[in-house]
Amino acid sequence: MSPRYLAGGGDARWVTAPLQQVYRWQIAHLPLSPVVRVIPRDRKAELHLSPDPDQPWWILRHLGAGEEEPWTMSFGARTPAEIITAATIAYAAGPGPDDLADPVAVLEQAGWTSRHQRHFDSPDGHVHIGRLTNGPWHIEVTAGTHPWQGSDRQAAVWEAHFTEHTPPHVIAAFLTDLVSPDPVLRDERAMAPALRYSVRIQRERVPAKQAEATLWARVDRLIVLSTGRELPPSPQRPGDPLPRRAR
Repeated sequence: MSPRYLAGGGDARWVTAPLQQVYRWQIAHLPLSPVVRVIPRDRKAELHLSPDPDQPWWILRHLGAGEEEPWTMSFGARTPAEIITAATIAYAAGPGPDDLADPVAVLEQAGWTSRHQRHFDSPDGHVHIGRLTNGPWHIEVTAGTHPWQGSDRQAAVWEAHFTEHTPPHVIAAFLTDLVSPDPVLRDERAMAPALRYSVRIQRERVPAKQAEATLWARVDRLIVLSTGRELPPSPQRPGDPLPRRAR
């Protein structure tokens, strides 16, 4: 399904599983609570997933310490998890290469329309990005609500915010995944109806376990990248069916 920014939220574990299994963030929320809370071992940050219809669903707060300034990034419910995880992994892994540290360069290289390097629009007109002089970034994604309405009749799909002091390499990682032309896998039946009028759907018969396998393959690749070691045969993954008990 493409463009990826109109595919819908997807599987939240794309965000939480790498943080927990690769970077050893700890689950800290209460059992039976609808709010998921994940924190790194140094407790300098916290990630919340909260299903509140009036607030962003995803919020990562860097709390700051000493000379470090606090900052926040937040994402709406229909922000694709694959794009969010680009930002959360960039933060958890630390600063990236210098050539990926400039968010403006990411958008310019992708050919997105620029107005004074302060406002950017995607070629299809669905994504609008603004940045302020003092550092904050705002991303708004819209889509047509009916197939017969013109591009001037758009409804908000999701928004993302990066406050002042958010590291540039984190914003750049998010934008790099945002502009990627690669499609993402989704169950068409679970899509919000309004999104179907703005996405290109390539229908395939996909085994039920393929999405699960793709997620854990991603986690395994990140483990190899972060440790430099090949993985031993993996134990049972969360969400896998339990092995049958021998009689």
